[in-house]
Amino acid sequence: MRPYASLRVGDEVADAVGRAWQFNGPWDWTAFDGQPAGAGPEWPLVLLTRAGTPCSLEYAKAVATSTASGSHQKTVWDWMSLTEASPTP
Repeated sequence: MRPYASLRVGDEVADAVGRAWQFNGPWDWTAFDGQPAGAGPEWPLVLLTRAGTPCSLEYAKAVATSTASGSHQKTVWDWMSLTEASPTP
């Protein structure tokens, strides 16, 4: 069990508000527009590329399904509560 099990490091996605992002790890997202990441991508996500190439329909469906509800922020808080972690300043 891991957050974002359907994503792989380096995946590129588009979010619900049209921003493109690179997934660098569960808590590490890079927005392609150069703006601060803020609260992270807005779900649901659309997988654009995997390993630099267009993704398969199977992978795209898995990402869409896994991000159909909830949010990046909810995922962060859920994992923090499971691990009893505290946010860092």
